[in-house]
Amino acid sequence: MADFEIFDSLSSTQDLSLARLRAGREGAGWILAKEQTKGVGRHGKSWVGTKGNFMASRWETMELDVRRAPQLSFVTALAVYEMLRPLVPDTDQSMRIKWPNDILHRGRKLCGILVQTEATETPGHLGVVIGIGMNLRVAPILEGYLTVALKEISPEAKNLDPVALLHKLNGHLDGVLDLWRRSDFNDIAKAWLKRAYGVDRLVNVTHEGATLTGRIDGLDEFGGLKIRAADGQVYTVTGGDITYGDLVHASGD
Repeated sequence: MADFEIFDSLSSTQDLSLARLRAGREGAGWILAKEQTKGVGRHGKSWVGTKGNFMASRWETMELDVRRAPQLSFVTALAVYEMLRPLVPDTDQSMRIKWPNDILHRGRKLCGILVQTEATETPGHLGVVIGIGMNLRVAPILEGYLTVALKEISPEAKNLDPVALLHKLNGHLDGVLDLWRRSDFNDIAKAWLKRAYGVDRLVNVTHEGATLTGRIDGLDEFGGLKIRAADGQVYTVTGGDITYGDLVHASGD
């Protein structure tokens, strides 16, 4: 069973979780901050840690090939998605998972996920920190992003605090992690694709000066995004700027 540490204020739940791993702590644990002053997002961007929102990181040493670490973003996203299902009306129609790490409600960012790894002295093992930030009470203003808070879309969330949400999430994440460990990642990838944002649109990916246009075709074994171009060829992208274009009909429609 995971340990729970709750703080009124922290600079970063990710940083403290990494410190727990570096100190040789065994098992798994959660760090939750009710306020975060120097949160970390993807590519080192800051994460707005507004009081009343959900900011937590889960740390654990896992038997894991570093190439498989990106899979944990999708494992976590599915756990968050299913945890929110009873809280969000019309979940399947309104909520989507945007590659690689955001959960959107009607196109507005609700939750972000960050996975970081730490080398260990044990062969074949990695320290893993999974950071989850959710707009529980307040939707921050972010340049280039529409945002939404859970309390705006869920009547039940108005009385839900971050600690209660953490306990809900812990159970769901344990379940999906167990599935991931026991089964092929392909099962996780298929479940992600059913909930993926942009599968009904043309997408444009720009990377190192080249632009690829096509439709989302799923994930590869390491979490790379597969794009099927108009000529039928499938390309895999692991980064770059992605934009979402016009709605398209599925083949045969």
